[in-house]
Amino acid sequence: MENREAYLQYGNEITYEPGATIYKTGTPPKNNSIFYIIAGLVKIEIALNDGLKFPLYLQPDSVFGIVEPLTESPRLTNAYAMEKSLFYTWDVDNFYLASSVSWELTYISITGLTRLLRILNAEFGEKLGLIRGDTT
Repeated sequence: MENREAYLQYGNEITYEPGATIYKTGTPPKNNSIFYIIAGLVKIEIALNDGLKFPLYLQPDSVFGIVEPLTESPRLTNAYAMEKSLFYTWDVDNFYLASSVSWELTYISITGLTRLLRILNAEFGEKLGLIRGDTT
C-alpha cells in the first residue's frame, strides 16, 4: 500500500528469524498478536481432518493472526517465518483503533480473511466432493 504510516500505528515492530515459530495451533493469543507483514515470508499451516497440513504463504502487506484474538479463542493454525521477517503487531484494542482510523488496514484485513476463506472453501469443497463420490 502507498502510505504505510497511516495504519502502522498504535502497535509495535518485531522481527523473526528464518524458521522461527510465530505461534502454534491451540495456543492462546498473546498481546500484540495480530500481525502485518512489512518484509519477509510467512507460512500459515492449516491442519486438515485427515492429518494433512495445508500451507498458505503470505507476503508483505498481509495481515494474519486476526481471527483468534478477535474471537478470544485458541490459535487455529501454525505460523512460521520462512525467512527473516519484519512485522508490525497490535493487541486487539489497538488493532481496533488503528483500523478505525485507516480504511487501508481494514481493507487489507478483510481481503486477507476472504482469501483464506476462499482457499478453505475450495479445499474442503473438493474433499467433500470426493467423499460423496461427485465426479464433477
